Amino acid sequence: IADRISRHFKFRGGSYAVDTACASSLLAVATACALLAAGELDFVLAGGVDISLDPFELSGLALGGARAAGAMRIYDASPTGFLPGEGCGMVALMRAEDAIAAGMPRYADIAGWGISSAGRPGPAPADAGTQLLALQRAYQRAQIDPADIQLIEGDGRGTADADLAELTALSAIRSGATAAAALGSVKANIGHTKAAAGAAGLIKAAL
Repeated sequence: IADRISRHFKFRGGSYAVDTACASSLLAVATACALLAAGELDFVLAGGVDISLDPFELSGLALGGARAAGAMRIYDASPTGFLPGEGCGMVALMRAEDAIAAGMPRYADIAGWGISSAGRPGPAPADAGTQLLALQRAYQRAQIDPADIQLIEGDGRGTADADLAELTALSAIRSGATAAAALGSVKANIGHTKAAAGAAGLIKAAL
């Protein structure tokens, strides 16, 4: 897909797919930002697409207890699991000064990003420690105090272990905050779009 898009628009900077499961589209964005910051590229399309073509994937999620049987409730005392979604989310990225000079519309500035891994083979359970590490790296790069953040677009997977791990990490990074922050996840609106989920959350936050 990445190569077809690159050929269609006659881009000359290279193209490749990133596969880190549900984090794929956000890792693509982080990789693009790093290349832009380093001056290696001037314009990047990054994002993800996911469609559910395999019925065994959906039945497997249901058997594993991750799929919601009814309404999807995120960050809830009685988690339901998630509803599978499909979608495509892409963002066009440039260095801020270049976008201003070119008169391009700007919806948001990406001040920082952070990456971590559970570091275990196979499907790893949610880990608050690794999520906290990614948050710490992102805020350090952005030079922003997490206590000042007023809106958080979270993962919000709707499963007990994932939501608890995320809330634990967010509580830790915002331990010095004196004011509340709004917390939500686009998954509650469109379902879990897997490889496209991160891009969907980024677009929601930007808009």
